Amino acid sequence: MKRKIAMCLCLGMVMGLMTGATAQADDEVKLTFWKSPHSDREDEIWASMIEEFNKEYPNISVEFLNVAWDSVVEKETAAFAAGSGPDISFQTEQFPLYAKNGYLTSLEDYISDDKRAGYPESALEYCSYDGQLMGIPFVALDSVMFYNKDLFEEAGITEVPTTWDELVDVAKKLTLDKDGDGETDQWGMMFEMDDYWQPLTYIIQAGADQWNENRTNIGFNNEQGVEGLSFFNKLYNEEQVVLPLEKYTSKDEERAYFYNNQVAMFPQQIHYSNLIKEASDVNLGAFKLPAGPAEDPEHANWNFANIGMLSISSQTEHPDEAWKFVEFITRPEIEKTYLSEVGFFSPQMATNDLMYEGDEIMAVGAEGIKTLQVSPSSDYANAMLQNLKTMYESVARQAATPEEAIQTMDATMRAISGE
Repeated sequence: MKRKIAMCLCLGMVMGLMTGATAQADDEVKLTFWKSPHSDREDEIWASMIEEFNKEYPNISVEFLNVAWDSVVEKETAAFAAGSGPDISFQTEQFPLYAKNGYLTSLEDYISDDKRAGYPESALEYCSYDGQLMGIPFVALDSVMFYNKDLFEEAGITEVPTTWDELVDVAKKLTLDKDGDGETDQWGMMFEMDDYWQPLTYIIQAGADQWNENRTNIGFNNEQGVEGLSFFNKLYNEEQVVLPLEKYTSKDEERAYFYNNQVAMFPQQIHYSNLIKEASDVNLGAFKLPAGPAEDPEHANWNFANIGMLSISSQTEHPDEAWKFVEFITRPEIEKTYLSEVGFFSPQMATNDLMYEGDEIMAVGAEGIKTLQVSPSSDYANAMLQNLKTMYESVARQAATPEEAIQTMDATMRAISGE
């Protein structure tokens, strides 16, 4: 009898251990996280942050996938449509495309009052769809005018421009034939043609709006829109103070002009500060984008600003664990690791207080973040971005007048939206 009891006890212990092992295995959760890169070290940075996350949540593994910007919408759309979207994704202005199709989870039941209180209401509104919070704000950015301090000093320019007229005057002084061969070899400005946002600044600073009321088409097929794009044309073709498109065939070739002291000013998103510093020895400065002629300050002082957010898929089998990752990453002491590395700000002022002390360039961006005017989101955002590029190039190459280019874009967007 004793032997039977002992055998039963041993068997019970073995079964218990097996059951425990099975339960432990069942507790292991695997999540996928997709994000487009803001750094050449994107994979390395996220590997480090996920390692920190696993110290607190060792049973949750997170697979990070770095998805190129030019293919992210296509890949995410296909994955969500197939029912295999990423558990967690980084979303920007195109997120309503997924929200309206039910691919994103509302985070209203997850976010605490304390966490919500850490964000400006405007940031939470931007990340919402039909009154439901569809993502936690993670990055905030705005645009500045980067400039070469040495070239300004050589030209005797002691004040940065603050208006359109001043911008033209300064750019003309900085556009030079330095070797006397009859051809320009230093330009006042450059625009990256695949940065859809910077020339849009002039359109909105003239008093137009980015979207119509329904956010299905452009809001600048009007007098103010033509005025803004005409100023872009003035810089490019009338005053010829902008690095011409025919001078380069790639982004790297174009940026080399700024890195090699052949371009004096470069409007771009604030995080380019890190890229410029890593790639060149330019004596770099930054100033607020010059104001436009619009009567109201919001339009006159507009610059491209945006919020990126972390969203959870409605298709995930592990929403609670996905929330644990999102909540962890957006803690101020954690998210500063990523943001300070890539040169972004946070929608949480508490995080910004932990970064960039004494950095004069980031201080310019920080002022804009305090009064953040976020570019509106729309499920037609991706179509607008692609057509903005076409519109700019047609004007820069003098293939269309500003009025013609805007009318073409308006008709193209109407065809896409079905209006």
